[in-house]
Amino acid sequence: MRAFKRRFVFAAGVLLLIVFWAIAVGPEPPARISISPEELVRAVTIQRDSLIDLCLIEHVDPNGRDAQGRTPLLIAASQQDWKTARRLVDAGALVDLADKNGFTPFMAAAMHGNLEMLQLLLARSTNFHPEATCTDGRDLLGLALDGGNPEIINTVIECLPQASKWTTSTRRALSATLLAQKKEQIRLLLSKHTAPPTPEGKKVPFLAYSIAGNNSSLFSTLLACGADPNTVLPSQCDKDFLALLSSKSLRGYVEEDRNLTVVMLAAGLGQEDYLRVLLDAGANRNRLTSRDKMSALDIAAETGHWRAAQILLGGGPSPDRLRLEISLGLQRVALVKDGVQVYRTHCSTGRPGYSTKRGEFVITNKERYHRSTIYHVDMPYFMRLSCLDFGMHAGYVPNYPASHGCIRLPEEAARRFFSELPVGTLVTVQ
Repeated sequence: MRAFKRRFVFAAGVLLLIVFWAIAVGPEPPARISISPEELVRAVTIQRDSLIDLCLIEHVDPNGRDAQGRTPLLIAASQQDWKTARRLVDAGALVDLADKNGFTPFMAAAMHGNLEMLQLLLARSTNFHPEATCTDGRDLLGLALDGGNPEIINTVIECLPQASKWTTSTRRALSATLLAQKKEQIRLLLSKHTAPPTPEGKKVPFLAYSIAGNNSSLFSTLLACGADPNTVLPSQCDKDFLALLSSKSLRGYVEEDRNLTVVMLAAGLGQEDYLRVLLDAGANRNRLTSRDKMSALDIAAETGHWRAAQILLGGGPSPDRLRLEISLGLQRVALVKDGVQVYRTHCSTGRPGYSTKRGEFVITNKERYHRSTIYHVDMPYFMRLSCLDFGMHAGYVPNYPASHGCIRLPEEAARRFFSELPVGTLVTVQ
């Protein structure tokens, strides 16, 4: 028994010696390979797949940069190596890093029209700024427009933050969508800006150009897509816009007054259809200009557009149904109903030096007991014409012109006209 134990101990000792010897003389474990981030940058640049594989297996930092500040992800996206780009994103590449010129992987994906990559980058982004520009002025939307993928363009527009000013790219996008009649995209672009859009290099908004240039298609599209019906003209308008204004008096208001709206513009041009649409869209007909305190009605009246004045007054009888005709030569007034003179009376108009204005006017307001603020005399049954400083009223009526410019009527006639003629009735003075 004692001999057996000695043999067992001896055998165990020999075994331990063999193990220690094997460890001592055996090969060393392989040393871990050290690969720098710069080598991954170089591998992606030269598109060396085997080296890229090794770098990713060894968990090399995927956010190294080359001399231009480009990351491996930006290099791969710029080279349209989308497979490598996806692998880098999965390996932890930061998708928001730009190069020294401000160029980003988003811009590369947009420029090359790769929607799938753009969506992947958006999903991984933590600091996305779609409005950012490169040092050369290019931005994400402009590059998306260059790429021509409509889904990418729409995606980029959706991501844009609210802004007051339009950029070259957003103007370019709007022009393209207006041409293609893509109303949803037009609506989206308009909703992203607080200022109205203008053509490139111009100050006057598109909506005003559409009215002055009688471009009904552009006008309707803009309003349908959310353009502000109270859009204001700038203090200094483009020369080509002013050239579209045929009325000298309207051009004077536009050049000299401030805060004219497109409603005033349509009224001053006599653009009745545009005016109705603007009012239906919620335009404020009572808004005043800054300097002369003119309303759209004042401008319509003073530029001689009585139909526009009727619209702004909220209505008025058709001249075929009811109107008043005044003859300066005969000093006569005729009430015409349904094309037939139903009543005639004499009148007294402006004497020399105070001549009564000729033209087509509408009754814009009536006052039973009016007193002149200029001459301090009573003017019963006063009916003002086209917001101007004259009208019709009861007064002394000799058989010759004797007033300061108003149309004096016998009291009975003035009372009848005041009762029968509603605001908006056409009055012609010849």
